[in-house]
Amino acid sequence: MRRVLLISLLSLALFVACREDNPLEFNPHQDSERVSIEYLKSLYRNRPTRIAGSQYITGRVGANDRNGNLRNRLCIADSTGGITILLDVDNLYRRYWVGRQVSLRCYDLWLGSYGGVIQIGAEPKESYEVAYIPEANVGYYLLLDSVDQVQITAQRLTIGECAQRYVATQVRFDDVQFIAEEVGRGWCDTLAGGTLEYPNIQASARHLIDRAGDTLDVYTSPSVDFMCVPVPAGSGSIEGLLSYFNGRYQLRILDYYRTNMEGERF
Repeated sequence: MRRVLLISLLSLALFVACREDNPLEFNPHQDSERVSIEYLKSLYRNRPTRIAGSQYITGRVGANDRNGNLRNRLCIADSTGGITILLDVDNLYRRYWVGRQVSLRCYDLWLGSYGGVIQIGAEPKESYEVAYIPEANVGYYLLLDSVDQVQITAQRLTIGECAQRYVATQVRFDDVQFIAEEVGRGWCDTLAGGTLEYPNIQASARHLIDRAGDTLDVYTSPSVDFMCVPVPAGSGSIEGLLSYFNGRYQLRILDYYRTNMEGERF
């Protein structure tokens, strides 16, 4: 019995020592300063910007790569806004569920703009302002704070209320519909040259309109499982992640079943 107890204590001590000595595991409580996502984005200087300080951010996962609309990306948000993290990792949704809290070590990462949206990732390569964090380095930067999961409540907006502070966060639009010209079309366009088994499908934008006449792009990747499903013909509500590209706001659907557009058209 004593021998079993001694072995257990030694194993525990070794486990703790390994965790304390492992420089690749991010511990936000060691010589780091927590800052808001809004403050972090304010460090961007209109060019690729390396983060030299020991700051870290904490937020809830608002979007992951679950349905293929955000490949190799996590969007996290705190009370001040959201930001997209570029990660060279597939199937992020299996670990980083929507609603889970994570912390990101920002030291030596880079801020960059893509289409007018500030993102965070690794040192830039080629013509992009920020690159994907290699899979081998993810544990050094990203910490899953706990296993608890909360329900993310989408911010209700009108199309006219879209603003940068809501980018990379979940939003909801009520009393909207797709423009008449797109009713009956799939979420993505099918091009010539494909086959029944391997259709040639491209990323596409559809367009919402509200009673005020304001419009919003709904951007869909060909990787989603509902790419060929016709867009809803009626009016109602739709939820997703607000994004932005070259002067235009976009909505990316995170969960097709949170779209309720069965009302009469206006």
